[in-house]
Amino acid sequence: MILMIPHLSFLLFSIFLLYLIRNKSSAGLIHILVSFISFLFAIYTLINKNIFLYKEINVIEVLENITISFNLDYLGLVFLIVSNGLWFMTSIYTNRYLKLNNYQSHGKFFIFFLISMMSTNAIIYSANLFTTFIFYEILTIATYPLVTFKSDEKSISSGKKYLYYLLGTSIIFLLPAIIITYNVTGTLTYTENGIFPTYDSNLINILIILFLFGVAKSAIMPFHKWLPTAMVAPTPVSALLHAVAVVKSGVYILIKIIIYIFGLNVLKNTGSDLFILFASLTIILSSIIALKQDSIKLRLAYSTIGQLSYIILGVAILAPYSILASVLHIIFHALGKITLFLASGSITTQTGIKNVTDMDGLSSRLPYTCLLMSLGAFIMVGLPPTIGFISKWYLVIGIIESNKLYLLTIIIVSTILNASYYFPIIYRSYFMPKNIRSKVKNEEDMQLITPVIIIGLISIILFFNLDSIIMFLEESIILK
Repeated sequence: MILMIPHLSFLLFSIFLLYLIRNKSSAGLIHILVSFISFLFAIYTLINKNIFLYKEINVIEVLENITISFNLDYLGLVFLIVSNGLWFMTSIYTNRYLKLNNYQSHGKFFIFFLISMMSTNAIIYSANLFTTFIFYEILTIATYPLVTFKSDEKSISSGKKYLYYLLGTSIIFLLPAIIITYNVTGTLTYTENGIFPTYDSNLINILIILFLFGVAKSAIMPFHKWLPTAMVAPTPVSALLHAVAVVKSGVYILIKIIIYIFGLNVLKNTGSDLFILFASLTIILSSIIALKQDSIKLRLAYSTIGQLSYIILGVAILAPYSILASVLHIIFHALGKITLFLASGSITTQTGIKNVTDMDGLSSRLPYTCLLMSLGAFIMVGLPPTIGFISKWYLVIGIIESNKLYLLTIIIVSTILNASYYFPIIYRSYFMPKNIRSKVKNEEDMQLITPVIIIGLISIILFFNLDSIIMFLEESIILK
C-alpha cells in the first residue's frame, strides 16, 4: 500500500473525529496526537523513501489525462518533513496559547487547522496541476475561518480581503494557465524536464505571468496584501500561514511548475527573466515597507513576503547551487519564521506588547523569548553562524555560477534592509531601559515557550550538521 493514501485517509478520519468531540476539552490533545502521528508518517516515508517515492496512484479520472492523482518526489519529501514537523510543534503551542488568551470554540479552531494541514499534505502529494489546484482552493477556504477566528469587525473585513485575493487570483490567473497548459501539452502531470515538447517564447512568458500571479500564496507583489491583512488572526494561525502550510505551499507549487511543468531546459532557452524581475522587486519593496511597520506581526509579515521571493529567485536563476539555496531556504525560513511568530505571540500573551517601540528592556522579563526572537532575526538576516547564512551563501554562489552578477546588488541591499528592521527589535529588547507602561501578566510561561525552544535548538543543531542534508539535496533534487 502506498503510504500517502493511508496518510491522507488518516487525516480525513481525524477531521470527523475532531468534529464529533469538538465541544470536549480533549480536542486540543487529540489535535496534538494527530499532528504527531502525521509527523510519524512523514518520518517513516523518509526512512523508507526507496519504497514510497515515485509511486503514482490515480484516484479519479475526470477527463482524458486529467486525474486526481498522488505521487511523492524528493522535493515533496523535504516539504513533507518540514510541514508536519512544525505542525506538531505548533499544535503543542496552540493548545496552551488558546487557553492563556481565553479563546472559545477550541474545537472549531482545531478542525479547520486540521483541514488546512490535510490540504497541505495533499498538495505535497499531488502528481499533477489539476490535483494541486483542487487542494490549493480547499486550503484557502479552510484557512478563512482561522483568519476570522476572533469574529470581530476587523477580522471579518480582513478575512474577506483574504478570500478575494487568493480565490480571485486563482480563478483569474491560475485556472486559465492550467487550461492553456493542458490544451498545448495534453497533460498536467509533473514530469522531469517539463511537459512542453516544443516551446514558443511568447506563450511561455504569458504562462509565467499567469502562474506567478495565480499562485498568490507565494505573495509575489502586487498580489501580496492578503498576507499582512491576515495578521489579525491569532498567532498560531500566523505560524500556519507563514511557516507551516500556506505560503510554503505557494512557493512549493511554483518550484514544481518551474522544474516539472516548464522544465529547466525550456526556461534556459526562453528565459526566466520575468520570475527574476518580480522576485527581485518583491524582495526590495517588501523590505522597505517592513522598515515602516511598528507592529511586530506586520513587520514579520512583510519580511516573509521578501524571504519567499528569495526562494523563487533562486529557482529562477536556474543554476544548480541557486536551486539548492531555494530548497534549503524552504527549510530554514520555516524554522526561523515560526520561531519569530511563536515568540512574538508569547510576548503579546504575557505582556500585551504588540509593537516594536514597546519592547524596551523586555529581555530582563522574558529572557528565553527575547533570545529566541534574536535567533529568528539572525536567521532571517542570514548572519553566521545561523542556517539563514547557509542558504544565502549558496544563493550567492548560484548567482556567480549563472553569471547574473547584477543580482548580487539585490542580495546586498536586501540584507542591509533586513538588518535595518530586525536589529531594532534586538536592540530595544536588550539595550533600552525598561518600558514601565507595559505589565507582565505572569512569569514567562514555560509550557508556551518550550515548543519554540525546541525549534530554536533544532535550528542551531542543523547549522553544525548540514553536510548530510546538502548531500541528500544535491543527489536527489539538484542533480536529478
